[in-house]
Amino acid sequence: MKFSLPKSRLTNYLQHILQVVPSKSTLPILTNLLIEVLENKLKISATDLDVSITASLEAKVSRKGSTSLPAKILFDIIKEVPESEIVFETVGSRMEIRIPNGAYKIATVAADDFPKLPAVNTKKQIKISCGDLVRMIRKTSFACSDDETRPALNGVLWQTKGERMQMVATDGHRLARMAIKNNKLQGLNEDVIIPPKVLNLIPRFFSGEDEEVGIVFGENNIIFNLGDIILTSRLIEGPYPNFEQVIPAANDKKLIVSKEDLAGAVRRVSILSNVLTHQVKFSAKSGRLTLSTTNADVGGEGVEELDCDYGGEDIEMGYNANYVNEILSKIDGDEVIFELSTPVAAGVVYAPSTPRDDYLCLVMPLRLAE
Repeated sequence: MKFSLPKSRLTNYLQHILQVVPSKSTLPILTNLLIEVLENKLKISATDLDVSITASLEAKVSRKGSTSLPAKILFDIIKEVPESEIVFETVGSRMEIRIPNGAYKIATVAADDFPKLPAVNTKKQIKISCGDLVRMIRKTSFACSDDETRPALNGVLWQTKGERMQMVATDGHRLARMAIKNNKLQGLNEDVIIPPKVLNLIPRFFSGEDEEVGIVFGENNIIFNLGDIILTSRLIEGPYPNFEQVIPAANDKKLIVSKEDLAGAVRRVSILSNVLTHQVKFSAKSGRLTLSTTNADVGGEGVEELDCDYGGEDIEMGYNANYVNEILSKIDGDEVIFELSTPVAAGVVYAPSTPRDDYLCLVMPLRLAE
């Protein structure tokens, strides 16, 4: 094979494709890229057997063919060479990479040794707004669990039934749910659980609100067609836990506070929190929210007071500071609402400017030390 293309075009795609390549693997071929040279087109693919990515790039093709190259070595070379037209040519069992003032050679592996990639039938795809999809991903995927003993929680639940579709993620300590109007996928598919790895790649290729992404639901996989990028992922086997029953419907205490002031105070006070629990105590009483923490290991204490809109009975809760601030970073607007019930019940968090049914987060309290 022989082809050429500008460094800038290749680098842009390689850095995204490398997100799929495992740094270590019991199958060495998975640390390689599959290179396929077609008529005026270059296809670069990577897979970790769960998530696969294929990028299609325009290139000047002199000779078609296919091979496999070590991903990191290829990227490190391309990243460091000066901007120029780079020529690639296979010579025997090596790939020669030529730039105007030099050349590099890398050993290749036969393309037949590369794992077979899932077939993609774009005729079955249904297009939805890329902007809607990206917003749902950014607002929910952070709450996925990494506990492998509960595999369903390792993914994002995507429900497409009804007039609204929604994504939900939880690790048992916090939960995020976002719903939007659904007029494309309505009634098309049962619930699917998608690994966050593939979902978190999608925003990297997103550049405009008006773009669309093609979705293909398979029996045990899902395909995202982003034009020159195809992402494929296995689905996680369910069922997903009944999250609706853990969302409180009747929290009778409502606290409204400046999102920016609260986030800053939580960050500062948490400096002296326990390194394992990151617990910060929230004490709410009429018009006042006090944040405090104590750390016996360093003999430290921290306390800050904030103005708030709160008229309920006095209440004290302990929260993981990291969870609170991550949730606050996903909430839109200047203020945030905490709906509370008892010191041991989940708090519901959302923005006054966004309907509760559109986007909410849940954070479970920590038991306060006596």
